[in-house]
Amino acid sequence: MGALVGFILAHSGESADPELLHWIKERLDQIFGSGPWVVVILMTAIIFAMPLTVAAVYLLQSKRRAAAEMSERDIT
Repeated sequence: MGALVGFILAHSGESADPELLHWIKERLDQIFGSGPWVVVILMTAIIFAMPLTVAAVYLLQSKRRAAAEMSERDIT
């Protein structure tokens, strides 16, 4: 019980630890070397890639499903 109370009291009121965010930003700047715009472009590409991938998989599956239905009709 004491550990839980200690955890609650140690919790910061901010949404994220500013020291951790600063450390992550520094490491990303070291890795990419070009500054924050590279991270912005990378995150934007990831955000746009997710729905585009879902749409592409859906279209591929719908084409396969339509081809399978056509072959079933030809058999019967």
